Amino acid sequence: MQLQVAAFSIRTNLAFLVHEGLPAQPLYQLVGLTREELDDADRMVDVSISESLLAHGAQQLNYPDLGFRIGKWGDSGRWGLLGHIVDCCHSITQALELQKKYQSLVGNVSRPEFLMGENSCTLKWIPHYQCSYHLNEEVVTSWVAFAKKVIGLKLAPIEIHFTHDLHGNMEDYEAFFGCPVKFNSQYTGIVFDRSILELPLLGYSPDLLKVLTSYADLLVGKKHKSAANEVITQYIVESLATKVPSLEDVAAFLGVSSRSLQRKFKQQGTNFKAIVDDVRKEYAFSYLLQTNYKMSYIAQVLGFSEQSVFQRAFKRWTGMTPGEYRDRHGIPQDD
Repeated sequence: MQLQVAAFSIRTNLAFLVHEGLPAQPLYQLVGLTREELDDADRMVDVSISESLLAHGAQQLNYPDLGFRIGKWGDSGRWGLLGHIVDCCHSITQALELQKKYQSLVGNVSRPEFLMGENSCTLKWIPHYQCSYHLNEEVVTSWVAFAKKVIGLKLAPIEIHFTHDLHGNMEDYEAFFGCPVKFNSQYTGIVFDRSILELPLLGYSPDLLKVLTSYADLLVGKKHKSAANEVITQYIVESLATKVPSLEDVAAFLGVSSRSLQRKFKQQGTNFKAIVDDVRKEYAFSYLLQTNYKMSYIAQVLGFSEQSVFQRAFKRWTGMTPGEYRDRHGIPQDD
């Protein structure tokens, strides 16, 4: 599956680089998009364009913490329609639910994972490829910046986690986040107090929310029709961590009958079980190349009951174990 981001998601990054003194025209040439194209809600572009812009900006400005700076600087408009939707929600809980529902509007390069504890919650950002640390920091920092804005209280997370090394000044990170920031962690994400989930948000607007979600439903429905196979793949990936989806689950998500979906797969010379297998295999390759993902964690997010089951499946796919695959690519083994 081609990994893409919404063109408008690049707009904030480009605007920040111009704000910091870089000339605009060479940046538009670098991304190969006009200002009008960056505002197109339907346009998707390869994620490499976004990554190239971040790498170029960090080098030209000598900002090793560029993603962190952009995350602090931008607003929810960076997420287009999805950003306006979460702005109108009545609580963080509703914002998280709608963010998951409409995630495809901003791309398919990652998925969020939300874990509820007794007193705290963890929101993880799981990229589907070996993304730059700039993108890791931009996403997590923008989450916290959004929460500070919409809650309107001086609440700090419990912990911030990044899978990469520290490249900036630790004091800057701790001053903004207001909590310990852990680098070289097992995941990228936020740990926060559970009580935050139901705090009222300042921008709650039920009437506007209804209008925006109706429009989002139309856009998502259009994506389902025009790129059904990619939508199915994305749905499977997002479901695996909690359960292996069934044919009936996917059919209900697409709003079609199980029989018609089964017939579609047969016409393509495949079946649902093979598609799930292919999705697991494709993302196993990607996750194994991400150095901070332990084997047990990869098995979990791909929906395997145990690490040993994942290892057997991987050997069936490739003729080698996951450990041998990592050895071949120079990736250190789990401790």
